[in-house]
Amino acid sequence: IGPNIKFHHCKTNSKLPGTKTEVKFHQDFLYAPHSNDSLITCLIFVDDVTLDNGPLEVVPGSHKGPFYPLWHDSVFTGAIDEEVAASLKGKTVPCVGPAGSACLMHTRLLHGSGVNNSPDPRTLFIVIYTAEDSIRLSPNPLPNEFEGEIIRGEKTNRVRCTSYEMEIPAMPTGASFFSQQAGKA
Repeated sequence: IGPNIKFHHCKTNSKLPGTKTEVKFHQDFLYAPHSNDSLITCLIFVDDVTLDNGPLEVVPGSHKGPFYPLWHDSVFTGAIDEEVAASLKGKTVPCVGPAGSACLMHTRLLHGSGVNNSPDPRTLFIVIYTAEDSIRLSPNPLPNEFEGEIIRGEKTNRVRCTSYEMEIPAMPTGASFFSQQAGKA
């Protein structure tokens, strides 16, 4: 994302044993639009991530494709259309590995995760980084005192804009987008 990188936000995402929470397919960029799409999500596996405990599933190459709306019938669902999601069957790749592994993904990458059917937790520490010249276009869904802190390189006082069009996300009323995907925004 460039030689100059800044912090956007971080969170912990945990699926406890037997949790039936599913993360429907979506693109993170549509939750936090910026002037350009030079953003990356870093997922650090706090626990072992297995095929049984609800691993992240990604659609390779989808970061180069279109944005898929998260609004349906004037409601922000936080998920792509069910028909588009169904068409992804067989195209996804699970991200599994031992605790301490990291998964880096572009914020335009289509991804989701299934339920935790195991007796073990699946916990991720998630950090979003942006290019220093990428400026947010909507409020940070997880505001924090470190947003915008340069973690590598230097501040240039420049903004880079790329051409795209999308709908602005609805702001969550809580700290988790799970409620938005469940229709409780």
